Amino acid sequence: MGNEADNIEAAPRAIHATQDIELKGQTADEGYELFEEAQNDSATYTLEASDAVRRKIDLQLLPLMCILYGLNYVDKVAMGWAVLFNFRSDLGLHGTQYSWASSMFYFGYLAAQYPANYFLQRYKTARILSFAVIAWGILMLAHLGLKNFAGLMVVRFLLGVSESVVSPGFVLYTSMFYTRREQVLRTMLWAAMQGSFSIVSSLLSYGLGHITNTALKPWMYIFLVLGLLSILTGIGWLFFMPETPNKAKFLTHEEQIIAVQRVAENMMGVKGYEWKYYQMWYAVKDPKTWLLLAFVFFTQLPNGGLTSFGSLVISGFGFDSFKTLLIGLPSSVVSAGSMIVWGYFSMKHGNLRTWGMIIPLLPAIAGIGAVYGTEGTGANKYGRVIAYWLINSYAVTWPFCLTIIGQNISGHTKRATTNIMLFMIFAAANIGGPFFFRSQDAPKYVLAITVILVCFCAALLCGIVLRVYMIMENKKRDNEFGELQTTEEKVEGMRFGMHDKTELENVDFRYVL
Repeated sequence: MGNEADNIEAAPRAIHATQDIELKGQTADEGYELFEEAQNDSATYTLEASDAVRRKIDLQLLPLMCILYGLNYVDKVAMGWAVLFNFRSDLGLHGTQYSWASSMFYFGYLAAQYPANYFLQRYKTARILSFAVIAWGILMLAHLGLKNFAGLMVVRFLLGVSESVVSPGFVLYTSMFYTRREQVLRTMLWAAMQGSFSIVSSLLSYGLGHITNTALKPWMYIFLVLGLLSILTGIGWLFFMPETPNKAKFLTHEEQIIAVQRVAENMMGVKGYEWKYYQMWYAVKDPKTWLLLAFVFFTQLPNGGLTSFGSLVISGFGFDSFKTLLIGLPSSVVSAGSMIVWGYFSMKHGNLRTWGMIIPLLPAIAGIGAVYGTEGTGANKYGRVIAYWLINSYAVTWPFCLTIIGQNISGHTKRATTNIMLFMIFAAANIGGPFFFRSQDAPKYVLAITVILVCFCAALLCGIVLRVYMIMENKKRDNEFGELQTTEEKVEGMRFGMHDKTELENVDFRYVL
């Protein structure tokens, strides 16, 4: 019995010894010097010290992250508000031209994904994000000079290009500064700004829509205000956001060491600048990648249509333009509120990431089912509106998808490649979504509502399969290599992560669910 136990314990040690040999001569992570400084000094940090560093990081990063991500969303959907104030007639849009203009944003988004993620990997993430938001702010202002469909198509394409770095950049940036447990709530906070800023911007659009008898038309003020705010936010990022925790000037040297140590426990490193082509293949062959791609397709195909046509669907219930704006607000409340609630419970209880992809789809399915089932029945329009509000609970699933990438996919190039594939599917689905809202189906859009219902059910199945797959993989690794409980037991895995190895290579890596 003793020899058998010794053999079981020796296996992980032998594997770690092999890993150490593999790491020799390889380029280390951005924060590796501080990581090794802590290991050589046998330095440990208390929970209180970690919390103090995390609070300083929160105060420095979260305000500007939330503002940027909120503006990223409302800039994207601003045309959906402008269309309520003669935007289509002023530009002479007819037929499917508005649908094409809505989708053209995602053509730019799709085309830019590979270079966007490549640059985010190879260069300074914070600087790329700041330049991108300044660029899209300028493009928002360019809407004021539009005269026709052709000009709108060009501006929307370039807007998609400039915004293509934001979501993948935020996944990367969040993983640089926070532990895997902390990332969930932070991701939910900045993702919740979509709904929060949508509420504020809807009210703003409501007020701006009443401005008449001026040189600018009412819809122009929407783009003017959002464009100026975007440029100011980009300038703020340029001057106030640190690139990595080891270079954060608002932290002391000792705090920088703690910040790096905290992130090292993710076994994913801080930041690496080398593009490793073999990791692209690792991303392609990983079953998680394809389950995520399927999930994103089935949730974002509905999103593409609801983003651009949601206000028109509500107006089809029998409301005028101004009431449509106000009645649409609770959808954003459902979205933002659900994200914050889910983020809190996920941080408190842990392992709710895949549940956050599954459970929010249930009220969304119920809501779209109710809208579909009451079509042509003479049901009370306010009851149908309440059902429509529930649909937006699906928005919670998107940031949870991002947390799966940020916390369960290691290797900087592998994570970037997964982002490329995922955001290409994201863009393609959002391109196709608006075309299910056919002009001949207005104002009821029965075909689009049917497609949305089917997609949500398919996404639910993908989320369940993803959770089961990761549970099985964790059990397989525990049985083969043993469970790791303490930080000391995880040091070799942390070192492997600090040398930019994927979770498929690092036997100490375990998926968070």
